[in-house]
Amino acid sequence: MPILAPLSPSTMATATKRKHGSGNNTGPGAGTNESVRSTSGERNGEEEASPKGPVENYPRKRIAIACNVCRFRKTRCDAVKPSCGFCTDLGIECTYRKPTVGDRAKVPGPSPDALINIERRLSQLESLMESTTQIIQNSQIMSPNVSTTSDMHPPRDTVLSRRSSVNRTALEALENIHTGLSNPSVGTPRSYDFAYRQTASEALTARPSLLTFRAPPYIHVESWDYTAEFYDDEILAGDRLCDQFDDLLMQPLDFSKRTTRRLQQSFVENFLRWTPIFDQRTCINAVEHASARNYLAQDPQTCLTMLLLALGAISEDRSESPENQAPGLDYFARGCQILERFSLRTGNLMTLQCRVLQASYFKFAIRPLPAWNSITQCARDCMHILTSRTIDRMNRSELEALNRAFWACSTILHELEATMKMHPTGLRHFHDMVPLPQFEEEDSGFYYFLAQISLRKFLTQSLEVVGYHSGRVIYAPVVTKELRKQVREWYDHLPSAIRFPVDGSPVFDSRKSFLRGQYVALFVVLGWPSVLKIMEHGEGEGPPLDHETLAVTKDQAAGCIKGCCLFLSVADEQLMGRKMGTHFTLWASYAMLATLIITFNCPALAFVEETTQEHHILNAYEILRPWDHLPLIRRGLERASMSMQQLGVVNSESIPGRGPLHSGDAGLAAG
Repeated sequence: MPILAPLSPSTMATATKRKHGSGNNTGPGAGTNESVRSTSGERNGEEEASPKGPVENYPRKRIAIACNVCRFRKTRCDAVKPSCGFCTDLGIECTYRKPTVGDRAKVPGPSPDALINIERRLSQLESLMESTTQIIQNSQIMSPNVSTTSDMHPPRDTVLSRRSSVNRTALEALENIHTGLSNPSVGTPRSYDFAYRQTASEALTARPSLLTFRAPPYIHVESWDYTAEFYDDEILAGDRLCDQFDDLLMQPLDFSKRTTRRLQQSFVENFLRWTPIFDQRTCINAVEHASARNYLAQDPQTCLTMLLLALGAISEDRSESPENQAPGLDYFARGCQILERFSLRTGNLMTLQCRVLQASYFKFAIRPLPAWNSITQCARDCMHILTSRTIDRMNRSELEALNRAFWACSTILHELEATMKMHPTGLRHFHDMVPLPQFEEEDSGFYYFLAQISLRKFLTQSLEVVGYHSGRVIYAPVVTKELRKQVREWYDHLPSAIRFPVDGSPVFDSRKSFLRGQYVALFVVLGWPSVLKIMEHGEGEGPPLDHETLAVTKDQAAGCIKGCCLFLSVADEQLMGRKMGTHFTLWASYAMLATLIITFNCPALAFVEETTQEHHILNAYEILRPWDHLPLIRRGLERASMSMQQLGVVNSESIPGRGPLHSGDAGLAAG
């Protein structure tokens, strides 16, 4: 649906001059005024026989090239031939007027059939807009604090201000492919349980997850809600963690040169090259500072050292089974103790960095609730600093450190918002204020960091574009098509250092593998409303779809289901041990598994052959089973096992080797 662009100030000024200008025939508006008078005279049947002056016979310098339909509607036309974009979208005949010098005849209008087609399509679009507007207004009344501004597009000068001109093309492509999209977010209806914890999009989209699924009436699958059980598990795990901290703080730590060097190397390889929150020199200086004081100082440098050693320990661990204690928990306990002393130092940059490391450790341990608590504290401190005059007193290196901490915090925060269905904290509104990180050298870690930022922002924004509400799918095939096109453009402009295959080929670089997973997941998210629409249409519910809309919807639904199968075929690359992408991959893998179960052997989706192939479901179940020591995963697999039995996919038994599930099973020590 075209969007009418507002008139620019210069256009408005010109229009004013033409309206109020004098009647002088030699002025710039003489021809226009005469044309208006001539047209008016023809309309009233009162043609004037006076001879035309030389000014009127002078050929016009600007020739209108808009098609007849756009001229009739007085909308901007892209003048593409043989059919402009507007006529192509509406599926109507596009004709152009042949320009002739001095021609003042009335422009022939479109054919009656074309006008009937336009009126029919406009009525459909107006009805859809009216229903969507009503939903937005109702949601805003019920959630008045939800913002309706878009934060998807950072200003162009943040990219052009980069010192490295060699990489400017790739960086511009990563950041500017989203230009032109601006969609208001929608509030959360009160009718949802735990509505204040729902993201704006989740209130509209019935997407299955580890926590909840609200099945529409045309989907013959039971809904589920494990939100309370999830929070019970996380709270109890936090209590046990505090007890462990008390014991660990009384034990000596291994600060031998060999151990600290090994853990530093693991930290750089498995974290810093994913999220370059600071350079390697900062890491080395912090460890040397702490070592010179026998690791007994209670300062930010020692805190940073303890946390990076803890991350180095847990990130080098490749086991998936529960243990008595999470790797590096002894260093982590000491770091958290020191960090607590600086909780009131809002403007300290190293405290921000420590918060990011603390949240990242919880992510590695698959403990999303404490990770959320840590990263939201970091987000609040970032917003306080950006709102104050503190940044005016920072030098160039301090500003760069703040920018890196901000974007690292933003990517982690948005991931947890999407997986845990938490309400946004407001950090998005500061995206336009913070430049992207800068770098001089050719480092794939920075390329990955920038690509991750742009893709995460794109994913977050896309979740608020399409959705589901009150038994109706709110989807726009044209908008979804454009979003998918822009995602492909994002991929086409990726630097070769981080480019990944878009098929199921093995990737032995964890960062590329994680980017590929998020890339595929984005197509699944964009196509899910079309899956719901096809299932609703197959049950005979909702308004009928015309042939063109049905074809587009089927294509997008097929892309969603095929994307689920592709994601699950490569997900084990992130699930073999603990990685930065393991937490996201676990949640996304279960969502894909649930999607395949929901759509399995659905008659309306018979045109997608993957809906009849049970090996995709079995593969998803198997790659999640090594993580069944996590209560949330185990609970989800138990539900999936029951659904698989009902569908006849496999004669699944209860998860082997595990006893009855109790709340709080497998705390952080078993992470």
